[in-house]
Amino acid sequence: MTSLARQLESIDRQLADAMTSSAARGGVRLVDDGELIETLQVLGSIQRRLDGAITEATDRVVERDQCERAARVTTQVGCRNAADLLRRVLYVDGHTARRYVWAAAAVHRDLDITSGGLRPARFPKLAAALLGGEVSLTAFLACVSPLQKAARLSAADRLAADAVLARFATGLPLETDATGDDEVPDGGAERAPLPTTDELAGLAAHIIDRLDPDGKEPIDRGAKRRRHLTIGRLRDGSVPVRGELLPEVAAQLQKLIDSLLNPKVDPDVPVGGTVQFRPSDDTDDAGADDANPDDDGTNASASGVHDHRVPSPPQHVADLRTHAQKRHDAFATIIGVAAASGGMPQSGGAAPTLVVSISASDFANGTGRATIEGAGYDVPFGAAAHAGCAGGVQRVLFDERGAIVAIGTSARIFNGLQRRAIVLRDRNCLIPGCDIAAEWCEIHHVTEHFRGGSTHTDNGTSAKSDLKRNAMG
Repeated sequence: MTSLARQLESIDRQLADAMTSSAARGGVRLVDDGELIETLQVLGSIQRRLDGAITEATDRVVERDQCERAARVTTQVGCRNAADLLRRVLYVDGHTARRYVWAAAAVHRDLDITSGGLRPARFPKLAAALLGGEVSLTAFLACVSPLQKAARLSAADRLAADAVLARFATGLPLETDATGDDEVPDGGAERAPLPTTDELAGLAAHIIDRLDPDGKEPIDRGAKRRRHLTIGRLRDGSVPVRGELLPEVAAQLQKLIDSLLNPKVDPDVPVGGTVQFRPSDDTDDAGADDANPDDDGTNASASGVHDHRVPSPPQHVADLRTHAQKRHDAFATIIGVAAASGGMPQSGGAAPTLVVSISASDFANGTGRATIEGAGYDVPFGAAAHAGCAGGVQRVLFDERGAIVAIGTSARIFNGLQRRAIVLRDRNCLIPGCDIAAEWCEIHHVTEHFRGGSTHTDNGTSAKSDLKRNAMG
């Protein structure tokens, strides 16, 4: 009798011959639309049968590994476990190999020690559909995985859900006949189109919600174990950040970010780029005396009714940042406020302070590279200029042997009293063409500090950072 492996090799050769013959005639590229769709359907059927066959073979491997390590199938071929064996034999990645192992656990049938027969699988209908090549591995796991996680489902509810999902996955009507037979009788209605994986997952979630509306009990310990925050290495000018936050931490961070991203619309302070609405006239007979004296009539429609739109702001005033970039900048502001609050633990006898070093000549010329001390990041000049704008500039002179020979301690940033006085005086951004409120601006030196400008209200002005650079450059 021909072995199973030899039979499958024969099928493999037939498939290879079919593809070679097709390639000789021009391959898939030259087939018409109908034949192309039909070819994909046949290949999908082959793929589903392969998924079932691989899952069943994986189940046998896992079953035969339930013994001493030296006698295990995987050990004999130099593999750690079934997933490692599949990764090496099927030439797939670890995730795909583990998916077959998960499916094998769901279709596995234990031996009944009393009768000597096999007990039903945990999900008998879905298991039969997978092993029979009717559903794919992805569709099977989309149904089974949510049911396995729903620990409070009873055995009867699990079997009922298994039956409904299996019928839906194979195109059978969800309601069985009086005999409970799942097969379509001869001459009966054709099966419905097979659902997608997303549709199967949606039905599985709906069934779980109906059977267990309260959901599983919250488990806080697992979330506390998973919480982490990782700051990666500098790469292409940015540093990746990964992690998982506890709900209360994420909610607090979101609150702080929302407070900074709030547009803070003040109807008395016109802000370029903010949508504002003019109140409707109280009466229909409002005359020309109530009209806006600055309105030249260009915003009036043919009916004479003015619209409520505000002209778009100039390109140099509009905020072109994406929402994700705005969240990054808000997070940077939160960090800066926390560092300057005085409530953080001291490091080395002082508040945690970011130190960015750059040579005096490079800083004066606006060129060169800077170094963020501690982290060791090599950053462009812009990072040093931004740190100097938000923080302080201290002049430290070294001799040729690295000894400190002089330290400058002059203040660099405007304090709170100076800032409030400048905002009260300026009202708005002083860059021509910008009507941003002074409260939203930064306080800059008219004569740059590194050029000898003093940190005094007479030398301070409110301006947006990007507009100030454009005005200077």
